Amino acid sequence: MRDKEDQYLRQLLTLLESTRRLETYTQDDNGQWQVQPRSALAGDDAKSHPHEISHSAWHALTVPVDHLQCLRSSILAEQNARHANALIHTHAQASLVRGAFENSARTVWLLGPANRLQRLTRGLSLQAKEIAQAHRVRELAKSPGVKTKVERLQVITDLLVAAGASPEEARKALKARPAYKQIVREAGQQHGMGDDLAELIWSACSSLAHGDIAGTLAFLDREIIESDGTIALARITGSISLLFHATFFAVQMVEHGVTLYQQRAAAHV
Repeated sequence: MRDKEDQYLRQLLTLLESTRRLETYTQDDNGQWQVQPRSALAGDDAKSHPHEISHSAWHALTVPVDHLQCLRSSILAEQNARHANALIHTHAQASLVRGAFENSARTVWLLGPANRLQRLTRGLSLQAKEIAQAHRVRELAKSPGVKTKVERLQVITDLLVAAGASPEEARKALKARPAYKQIVREAGQQHGMGDDLAELIWSACSSLAHGDIAGTLAFLDREIIESDGTIALARITGSISLLFHATFFAVQMVEHGVTLYQQRAAAHV
């Protein structure tokens, strides 16, 4: 391992060790998930029941922490008091970082707006997307639910209208169903890292998660073994630098999501 790689590996392990505090925050049941009366989220929940915004936001915080925990375990497969063996994968660990980044970005995107109707629109649009996906799965499994998709989506529409949206605005918002590219860009802007950087991190990890050849060649370390001038035989290895930087910004996004949750869940004085 080159000196630079060793430096990045040490930084990565230190960063992942620091995420244990996030595990404590999201996994220990000390009531940190609870929403205080007279808080912004209490008002959101009252207008979004039974699809409480706080439930969606908290869930979107626990998922990235779980991905980071799995990432740490996958790298430190063997360790004892005296030494540790680090294992760097080419593609799989990028999938874990992607899961951490896009889920924490969802929290930031959901809770970022100061306007309640905007938070409700975002939260309920995610619910509409999940309803559509769940009913598609039921169609494939030939297992219809008690309520139809139209009936469940109408509940979402009615909630938005009751919150202040016009019927046409509600239908348009729920039909839009935001994609993760939009979510990570807006979350990156809200965080301060910038929309382009947020999309770059997410896209790089997504490319490796999908096994794209272009992403494999662009983002991983490679060594040309032989070439005939047209086709090259290359040895592909995992990029510790990419893994560190992507994980760094994923942790930043999780921490920003935690801060937003705490702010929105705290009672107004």
